[in-house]
Amino acid sequence: MKNKRQFHGPFVITGLSGSGKSVLSRALEDIGYLCVDNIPLELLPQLFEHSKEYLERLVVVLDVRAEGFAARFPSIYNDAVAKWGRLRLVFVEAAPSVLLQRYSIARRPHPLRSLNLEEAIFEEQQRLEKIRGLANVVIDSTGLNPHELRRQALSLGGVNDPRELMSLHIESFSYLQGVPPTASLVYDVRFLPNPYFVPGLRALPGDSSEVSSWLDGFPEVHDAIGEIARFTLELLPKYGSELKTSLTIALGCTGGRHRSVFVATKLADIIKAAGYAVSLVHRDKDRWRYP
Repeated sequence: MKNKRQFHGPFVITGLSGSGKSVLSRALEDIGYLCVDNIPLELLPQLFEHSKEYLERLVVVLDVRAEGFAARFPSIYNDAVAKWGRLRLVFVEAAPSVLLQRYSIARRPHPLRSLNLEEAIFEEQQRLEKIRGLANVVIDSTGLNPHELRRQALSLGGVNDPRELMSLHIESFSYLQGVPPTASLVYDVRFLPNPYFVPGLRALPGDSSEVSSWLDGFPEVHDAIGEIARFTLELLPKYGSELKTSLTIALGCTGGRHRSVFVATKLADIIKAAGYAVSLVHRDKDRWRYP
């Protein structure tokens, strides 16, 4: 999107082990937040104090791994709220049956490893009950897969439009040099009229005024660009709904100097006008030298 991102932190994320705290923090990190995991409790005030310049981007993940967490955290948190009023506490939980299943799949030990797994889950719930009562936001991940949980994090972080997540790269290329390996969408524009066979245009690139004017004179070129743009703009929200953060759209012609350059430039302008951030690269435009 064209607007500068607004951050909504700082956050402290805590909750039950195995409930998805790491998924939330990684999702926030992906959209520009600075995440710190499992620091000693006594360092929390110092971290906030020394992070004033980017406090709204700060995320701290804490749980029972911290020494004396259940007993000490409430007073530390209340002091922090009094000093940094925007601080929010996010508590993540899930049903015990789901936590048991996740641990059986992950094959990782519970932090309260002196107890068997069922006892550890119950004990942690009891210890964190008071902290849960302090939370501004409680997220129950029982029925959520990691993808859906990530959506919760993005909403928490202020992402309401999937276009804010997506970085679009449009790239022209030569089929003689191969399709870009990172391309998600590939359009072959070798069916368009070719300036290579026009005296005076062969040596000029597709974004020159001469080649652009020549290609602009063909209705089929305009029709093709319109269809490519329409189809691409229909797909982009679908990629966004799947939380895809990077998408490369590649357009190829034989030499990568004329038609693909022209169409890629036009497509980039159309997609920018639709509100997406777009970078444009002509990979092979200057690779060939024509007589």
